[in-house]
This record gives sequence, C-alpha cells and structure tokens, in this order.
Amino acid sequence: MDFIKNESKTKSNIDFGKCLDCGKERNSVGWCKDCEINALKNNFKNWTSGNINMDNFIKHTQLHANESVDYLEYVNFDQFDLVEDVNKEGAFSTIFSAVWMEGPRWVWDEEAEKWTRNGPVKVALKRLNNSQNISEEYFKQLYKYHRSLQSGNTADCYGITKDLTSSYMFVMRYYEIGDLHSYLDKAQGMLCWRDIVDMLWGISGGIENIHKSGLIHGHLHGDTNKIYGVLPYVAPEVLKGNLPTMASDIYSFGIIMWTLSAGTRLWCDRPHDLRLASEICFGLRPEIIDGTPKVYIQLMTQCWHPNPSKRPTASKLSELLGSWTIAICDDPNPSELSDQFNIAEEKKFSDSERNKFQQRKIHPQAFYTSRLLYFPELIRQ
Repeated sequence: MDFIKNESKTKSNIDFGKCLDCGKERNSVGWCKDCEINALKNNFKNWTSGNINMDNFIKHTQLHANESVDYLEYVNFDQFDLVEDVNKEGAFSTIFSAVWMEGPRWVWDEEAEKWTRNGPVKVALKRLNNSQNISEEYFKQLYKYHRSLQSGNTADCYGITKDLTSSYMFVMRYYEIGDLHSYLDKAQGMLCWRDIVDMLWGISGGIENIHKSGLIHGHLHGDTNKIYGVLPYVAPEVLKGNLPTMASDIYSFGIIMWTLSAGTRLWCDRPHDLRLASEICFGLRPEIIDGTPKVYIQLMTQCWHPNPSKRPTASKLSELLGSWTIAICDDPNPSELSDQFNIAEEKKFSDSERNKFQQRKIHPQAFYTSRLLYFPELIRQ
C-alpha cells in the first residue's frame, strides 16, 4: 500500500474574492473556475501526448478542475534534467527522480494576479512499465481514480510525460522521505503518537475517497486474476485466492497502524514465502508493541480481524481518527483519550533514551516492493 500524505480534509468557507476578468466569485485562492478552465481549453492545441486516449484523459482533468491543484498537464520529457533511477521498482512501475526545469503552474502571483511556474523543482517520475500500448480498461480506472482523489489526500501528481522509450510516466511531488518504510528508516523509529494519529487520519481519508468511488486501493493493472502486493500487508482471504475487497484494504490499514506504532518493518527478519503466507492465513498477526494506547490496539486489531465483515469501514476509520486528532492535537482540555496517548508518549520517549535505535537487518528474502503473490497450496485449502 502506498504511503499517502496527510492534508487537511475539510475546506473552510473562505471568501476568495471575485475574479477581475469576469466578476464571478473565486472558489479557491486565485482560481476562477470559468476563466481558468477556458484558458486551459484554449491551450489544448499546443500539446499532445501522442495518444488520443491519454490526451482525452488529461483534458478531462483540466475541464473538471475545481482549483489549481486538481488538474494534470502534459509535460515534454525534455523539460526534465538529472533523471536518475532511485532503485524503487514495483510490479508495474519504476520510480525516478528528476528536476523539472519549469515546474508546475501552482504559484499565485498576488501582484500580477496570475498563476506562475515555480521551477526548477525536484520531482518523482513514476514510469508505467510496458505502457506503450495502454488498454482502455486502464484508462477507465484512471478516470475513476482521478475523480476519487480530486483535492484529496494522496501524493500530489502534477502531470504526465513520456520517456525516450515511449513509456508514460506520472510526474509527482518528490518526497525526500519516500514511502512509508523509507520514512520510518529516516525517523529511526521515533514518531510521536500525535503525528501517527494525524498521519493515519490522512491515509484513512484517502482510502475513504477511493471506496466512495466503488474502487479498491491497489496498483492499477488489468489482470484481476493475479494478486500483487507486499506480503505482510495482504489480507489472508486474498492470499487464499479471493479477489481484493474494501475489507482487505482495511486489513492493510491495520498493518500500517502496527508499522507506525512499532517504527519498523513488519516481519523483516524472515523470508516472505509460503510459510509466512500460511501462518498469516492461520491467524498470525504482529506482536503488540508495549505502551501502545488501549484504544489504538482495539482499532488496529479490529482492522485485521480474520472475518472481513468484522472490520470497520474506511468512513468509520476516518471519522474516528478525525475525532482522535482533535482530542489529542487540538483540544486543550484533557480527556481519557488524550491521557492514554500522553502516557504512551512519555513511555515511548523514556524508552528511546534508554535504548539506542538500531535499524533491524532485513532478511534477503523479505520484500517490500509489490510483486506477484501466488500460493496455490493456500488456494486449495
């Protein structure tokens, strides 16, 4: 499961003023929907990705943009410099870092009353492997995902480009800390509970948006008969051959909860093989970290319940974690909930002073990038 960044999920009723050109109310900072979309539309003739379906998808995002960060643009590959492989390859994509010389058109110039570019800026390029001929089914998924993630809480995507092999690439915001595991490695296991809860609130909001569109979180690919993923995060029913569901997304969320509470990778000291998959199917779950708040344990274990119908929905998770964030981050008045997290915080940092963090050695057969998971022995059970 990808690491989804945390952003505020609500928008205040702010007066953004009126557009100087048409006199209509702006619906976000510097964004007059009618005028900006017309400007984007008039620019259609000046670019093409070389694929009519990709062009139509990019145009769709622009014609339905509600604010400056809602749409994608096509970026010529020669706009990128210092393209480097960052040694992160999944089942369907490869990640590169690069410098986008012009940068995205995301900066509002107050004096000039117009949008400007803020390049050069470092970006991540996510190459879709073997994407020279993208299926119509893939494009259908892209439309659905764009709709569900519009103004949402997922990693920012600026646009799309095409490399020298004619493979398509998503142009995304570059995060120095990378994915969840890289983030934990850099934090050296020291995440405060307030940050953990706030981060989980953002992740749950992203999953909620995806589920509301009738989709399941996962990698966009056309083969629904094969299961790809990172073994410790895959629900037991999926390992047994069932298709992923919204409930299996919640199982993965529960494992993310454990990973953040532990500050380390799950089952990194053993092979990610049939034996581990079998143990997961027979009830193996992570060992609860000492000092974890009781309410956190209850929610986390409910997420990885062996019965998918007993797991909470993404909406329930988002609602609950939102209330936790308010209670422990914003509300100045103490409560039983905030007391639990305060006690856990004190223990975490007292333990850290006594025990120097040591990054655990990763078994050579423990894999944390997406790969094909096929265990016919479990399917036959």
